[in-house]
Amino acid sequence: MDLRPKEGVEMRSTPYIKTKENKTSSTQDTNMKDSRSTRSYAKSQPDFDYYVAKKYNSKSEKERELYFQKLLEAFRTLSEEAPEVFDSIAPEMLQRSIWSWRGADPLLSKKFNNWLLADYQWTPFDDILPKESTEHRPLEVPPLNPAHLDDAHNALIEALQDRFRGDPHRWDASRRDQFIILGMMATAGGYGVRQGKLIHSLGMGLAESGVRGANTVRAAKIALSRLAKPFGLQLFAPAVGNGPERIHMFSDEELADVIARYVFNHDASILLPATNVPIV
Repeated sequence: MDLRPKEGVEMRSTPYIKTKENKTSSTQDTNMKDSRSTRSYAKSQPDFDYYVAKKYNSKSEKERELYFQKLLEAFRTLSEEAPEVFDSIAPEMLQRSIWSWRGADPLLSKKFNNWLLADYQWTPFDDILPKESTEHRPLEVPPLNPAHLDDAHNALIEALQDRFRGDPHRWDASRRDQFIILGMMATAGGYGVRQGKLIHSLGMGLAESGVRGANTVRAAKIALSRLAKPFGLQLFAPAVGNGPERIHMFSDEELADVIARYVFNHDASILLPATNVPIV
């Protein structure tokens, strides 16, 4: 192969090549240590509060109206600029918003699924929502005081903080499922939660409420039980019943109260369905 320059083609000089390299790399050799991705990640973490309910409550009515308007504009822009991305996240976002607002509601869930499949073409979204006025206020739950916890409970809370750290919107499905199941069962105290309600609250449709849903609940409980075992704690009592009516509950009401206080004061509490269960 002839590597000699073709006739009429001028070779680039060494100074030109060095100048080109300087232009394409404006950072020094330490760029990898302080790269753009590292800086943006470190900067974005503290801003997560914008996506949780606490920020919502801190805004005035005028600020809230402007904030919602800008969010809607952002979603419109996303749907136009990246329709595939919007199509993949918008249905789940709507579904989780409904669960957080209304809790487990099989009838509303069925209406919503039908609306996504075809009814959206002729039915306004407002028409599928319940018409009665139902207001769910966030529970004001006192935060945990480590000084009032025994050693085992304190160690468990520290382990949970390590498990459920970071941005909840970036958690994988298994971690998110574990937090939701832990929170729902804890707020139920000694009464327990039906398996069907747990599965619906995980965002699994009616068609997935069988074996797949049961396996998801079981896997989450096993992972959480292993987390508590080193501290000599048994989180859950044996489940009772079968199918959607199977009851899952904590083994100890005092432990359930400790966990409930933890989850309700966690940023990820927004993932939990609305509840009116008082914590005393």
